Formats: sequence, C-alpha cells, structure tokens
Amino acid sequence: MPLRIAHVANESFGLEMASGVQHAVYCLARAQAEAGESVAVFSRDDGAVHLLGRCAESTAPHYASVDRSERSLRERLLSSHFERSLADDILAWAPDIVHFHSVHIPQNVALAAYLGRVGIPYCVTAHGGLFPAALRRRRLKKTIFNVCFERPYLNEAQFIHALSRHETDVLRRHGVRRPIVTVPNGLPPGAEIQPTQPDALYARFPWLRDRCVFMFIGRLDPGQKGLDLLLEAFAGAGLRDAALVLVGPDYRGSRRALTMLAGQLDLSSRVIFIDAAFGQDRANLFAAADVFVHPSRWEGVSLSVLAAAAAGKPCLITREADPLGELEQGQAAIIVEPSVSSITEGLKRATGLGRPVLREMGRRARHVAEACLTWNSIAARLIQAYQSAVRPPSRREDISSTEQVDRESNSIVARDAGERSHERGWFVK
Repeated sequence: MPLRIAHVANESFGLEMASGVQHAVYCLARAQAEAGESVAVFSRDDGAVHLLGRCAESTAPHYASVDRSERSLRERLLSSHFERSLADDILAWAPDIVHFHSVHIPQNVALAAYLGRVGIPYCVTAHGGLFPAALRRRRLKKTIFNVCFERPYLNEAQFIHALSRHETDVLRRHGVRRPIVTVPNGLPPGAEIQPTQPDALYARFPWLRDRCVFMFIGRLDPGQKGLDLLLEAFAGAGLRDAALVLVGPDYRGSRRALTMLAGQLDLSSRVIFIDAAFGQDRANLFAAADVFVHPSRWEGVSLSVLAAAAAGKPCLITREADPLGELEQGQAAIIVEPSVSSITEGLKRATGLGRPVLREMGRRARHVAEACLTWNSIAARLIQAYQSAVRPPSRREDISSTEQVDRESNSIVARDAGERSHERGWFVK
C-alpha cells in the first residue's frame, strides 16, 4: 500500500514565486507521487488542497475524536492560531504522516499538537530557519516562542529533516533531541533546460563580452546571501576585467540599498542588476556566466546553487551554501568564508585559474548534480524515513539505530548516529 503523505506549507503550490521553500515542496511532493505514494499538499497561501499520485482520493477518517476542552496549556495559549478547517481537511484525507515545512509558524505548532492527540505522526523541515543569523531577526520574539512552543513541537516530531550537515549541527545546538534525517534539496524545476540564446546577456550588455562574468542568481537578500560582503569584496579585488551580475527579485528594498552600496564603492559601471529569471531565461543567463557566486552567511540548500551546478558552472560559494559538501569534495567549487577578505581572495583565485580550468570545474559540478541531487533519489530517502516513522510501535525501528535502512538496494545505510553514508551523501544523527 502506498503511504499517504500530507505536506503543510505556507506558500502556494507551484512555482509562482522565487521561494526556495515553495519550490522544494512542489518538487518533493511531485517526486514522491511519481514514486507511487499518495500525496496531498495543504497550502495556506492559496487555501487549496493539491492531490497527487495514486489513491489520492479522500477516505473516511479513522481517527478518534478529540475533546477540545481537555487541551494542554500549550494548546490553549495557541488557540488563536489553531486552524479548525485545515485540521478537519487533513483528518478527512486520513494521512499516514504529516510533513510540516519551515519554523516559527504558530499555526503549525498548534496543528501539530492536535495531530499528536489524534495519533497522526509528523515531521518537520526547518529550511534553514534556525541558523543563528536567521534567529537574529526578531530575536526576542523568536526566543520566547522557541522556549515556550517551538522546542516541544520539534521534540515531539518523529524526526526532523535537515538539509545539510551544518543545519544538523545547528538543530542539535538548538535543543532538538529527536532523530535528524539529513537529506539535501534536489535540482530546481527547469534545471535541465538548455540555453537557446547563449548570447542574450551580451546582446543587452555588449561590454560584458570580454569580461570575466561573476553571476549571482537568487533572492536579493544581503543579510542571508552575503551580497553586501560580495560587493565589498568585488571592489577590494580590483578586477578591472571582471563584472558582477546580480539576478533576482527585490527583497525589502534591498535592490535600492545594494545599488547605493555599489555606487559608494565605485562599482556602478561593473555591477548589473537583472530581475528574477526562471526556465529558459535563467538558462540563457547561466550560459554567459564564467563563475556562479553565492556567499551565503547561512543556508538550508540553495536551489540556485543546484541550478548553477546542473548548468555546468563552477561555483564560488561558502560551505553553508554547499549541499552536504558535495561540490567541494567534487572539486567543483571554490570555497570561501562569509567574510570580505575570504571572498576577495576567492574572486582573485577564480580569475587567475583561466577559462579552461573553470570549464573543467563546471563539468565536475554538473556531474555532482546529476549523481547526487535528483529529486527522485531525495524523495526515496525521505519516504524511507516516513516508513520508519509510521510502523506500529511493536515493529518500529528508531531511524537513528544501526540498522540497514534499505536492504533491497543496499544503497542507503544508517550506521552509528551522525555517520554519513558513503554512497548517497546523507546521514541520520
């Protein structure tokens, strides 16, 4: 029998926005449905339920009713955030497991407490929301919410899904005691699209043709993506034969702030801003990039980095932006620290390598993407974690144990807690 998997997300289901979480939920749900599971996505943004895969039709609820008068103190404090209609919709669909996405969402905490009382297991993907730099935004409010509500919510989950080894360590430091399954995101939609107009960028900006083009694609969020550091480093590197192209949507007025910073650093003539690009437009832009840059201060897994790797581009990135360290291990990236001095040295090193070496790094990046980062393989790993979580208690094996997880394919082995599988690049801690 296929599993019945319910995803709960704040974003609409689809690719309408430049949201990494939205894209990840969309791709994961579709890949799990293609693997033969029954999947429903409950999205708050559009208030819709999206059904995918076989056996997706509703079944009669088989959960015992819950007396709301016997709510815990935590549930009573969160009562204003409890979404009765959403809870009823989820119970009516009768999932085997519910997968929550993102943290700091009171509605999810309230709903998870309710699901726990009716016996529906759940798991949570933090999507980078618990990194220290992310917690600095509204620190006091997040600290109170974490102590009172979020930590119990995480520690009552069957498991927590981390996107990188860095995030796994952060979750442990945050007080998460439950098993952590570490699996990165996969390639974003359209990563397989080939450029049809590889000279499109040069047609708009002819002066770029003889320059070394460093390109960033993603949300223009200086705080997380390190774009302020990148501009300062680009100015300090003194690369007169290089240009920096920043592609992405404005984020809280960031484009104006970055444009002003570029002017202050005397970079206005060598820094180009372009609106968000997807699909064919993004493929055409990648074709003109010599080096993809993504100096994130923190990251879950950047879909832009994955797209760059799939496009065969060498990457200049921080370790925080390298999914499970695969690009560094594959000699497909120049790794820098999220600091001006380190990024400056990385930019100089990249220009000094020359285009033949950079192209070879790009070929290695594409190999990493194709070998390790497909959504089919990622969906399979999470399905195995779900299966462990929903087994009856008498037969359930803790997913952090030293048992072999996939005996048939012999491809994924969870050994001691924290040990990484040599074949698939994921581990349970």
